[in-house]
Amino acid sequence: MRRLSTGIPGLDEMLGGGIPEGHLVVVIGAYGTGKTALALHFVYEGLRRGEKCVYISFDEDEESIIEDAESFGMDIRRYVGEKLEIMRVDATDVKRSLEKIESDLSVLIKGMNATRFVADTISVLESLFDEKERWRALATFRQIVKGAGVTALFTTESDRNNPLMSKYGIIEYVADGVIALRRISTGDFKEPIYAVEIVKMRRTRHSRTAKPYSITSRGIVVHEKVDLF
Repeated sequence: MRRLSTGIPGLDEMLGGGIPEGHLVVVIGAYGTGKTALALHFVYEGLRRGEKCVYISFDEDEESIIEDAESFGMDIRRYVGEKLEIMRVDATDVKRSLEKIESDLSVLIKGMNATRFVADTISVLESLFDEKERWRALATFRQIVKGAGVTALFTTESDRNNPLMSKYGIIEYVADGVIALRRISTGDFKEPIYAVEIVKMRRTRHSRTAKPYSITSRGIVVHEKVDLF
């Protein structure tokens, strides 16, 4: 099984070499845990390897995304328009016409011959639907990914009471894999510990042990050789 590097060596080790090609993986976490940083690593690694990528955001515009990447030392600006397409998608437009969005994104991905796809953050879209419509919307995005043959990474907010589950508890059932990012308070005014865990990854072996990670000026660093506690 071919794997795509996330651009984060320690995380690749936990995944057995990277994300399996063609998988849809969701990154779950609370605000400030580095979901967008992980997504940017994934895209930047693809660009560095000569791959074409599509990055859609339900929250930030193109310039904000580029500046976020640059803050971690990732120069994605030079790839825009050639190997990278960045789009801000209005979630309300998706709600109005799932079929149009499905068609437009499919044409874009296939037209570019993209291999990597990011949707950040899908929870913005989820918040607009009731449960039945939410299933349909997420199934549509899964269909886009699978139909286009890309390897995809979605980010979403975690449940307030369970950091290993998404806020609405649906996307993890639609996805092939789940990576959870969480912040663990140590008390006594000490710095919190950040932990990454591969909750599931279909059709492949992977680490089932949570490992600490850091968010640095160069992005995410996973300390896969270090025990969490």
